[in-house]
Amino acid sequence: MHYALMLWAFAGKFGLWAAPVVIAEVVATVANTPITSIDLAHEMERMQRKKVVLRDKRNLKSHALDNLIGRAIIDVIAREESVTISPERIQNAIRREMDLRGILREEEFKKVVRRDLGLEFEEYKQELAQQLKTQQVLQLRVSVPNPTPSQVEEWYRQNKNRVGKKYTFRMIFMPVHGNELQVSYKMREARAQAAGSAAAFAKAAAQYSQHPSKARGGLMGEMRLDQIAQIDPVLASAVSNTPVGTVSQVFVGANGGYYCVRVESAKPIELDEIYDNVRAILYSQNEQIEYARWLKEQRKRIAVTIFAKDYQE
Repeated sequence: MHYALMLWAFAGKFGLWAAPVVIAEVVATVANTPITSIDLAHEMERMQRKKVVLRDKRNLKSHALDNLIGRAIIDVIAREESVTISPERIQNAIRREMDLRGILREEEFKKVVRRDLGLEFEEYKQELAQQLKTQQVLQLRVSVPNPTPSQVEEWYRQNKNRVGKKYTFRMIFMPVHGNELQVSYKMREARAQAAGSAAAFAKAAAQYSQHPSKARGGLMGEMRLDQIAQIDPVLASAVSNTPVGTVSQVFVGANGGYYCVRVESAKPIELDEIYDNVRAILYSQNEQIEYARWLKEQRKRIAVTIFAKDYQE
């Protein structure tokens, strides 16, 4: 049976009912809840903006429809379990994300969301609410095995070269509070003085930098790239691409300020330093596997009907 949502327009001037206009075809139903062609178009556009990598060779439309069906199933289970996500819980999750990124103002965070995720803030909040709902449903309905210590160690052995390093570096930082050209000039002047040696860089940092590290010659202790990225992701990229014992060019960070760095050392990260991180990665992988298995079972239990003709199973 073909389903469609229809809009009837009344031609009041002539006292006649106009012909029905199809505005949104129903492409699937989940427990009598319709998923429309408009929903599908929005999801496909969202995936393209976020540059989502498809999991298999099926077309984008099929992946997008699967996403929508999965969310609808989560909504069905959430109603069965009386799961609700309050605005306060969403706001707390946003604050945690801001803290992780070292962002103090919500307006600045909105810019980061738009830049990194390609989402407007209200759309981000909707996605966050759906993620929180999904997590709660999984906790109630899905059993996820914990990674064993041997699995964590095996992952580290296989990925040791990709884990990265921890860096000791010095930096000079100048925010822009007015004349950017003047700041740029002073940074070039600072770099010229700092380029000779570690001692020269420390002296220049103490003189020019406006970061608290200036008190110790710009020195930043051993940090992983993910930790540096919490200060500024562009800074993390610059540190990873600057050879040990050399000074970077002056560059502008994600926060709009000017930086210059000197990398003092780069050491391998040991397993005990990132054990919890590796365990979290493996748990997330297990969770995705169990979620996919559970979702497949729910699609059999809950009435799911697909009308889209070019859907690829």
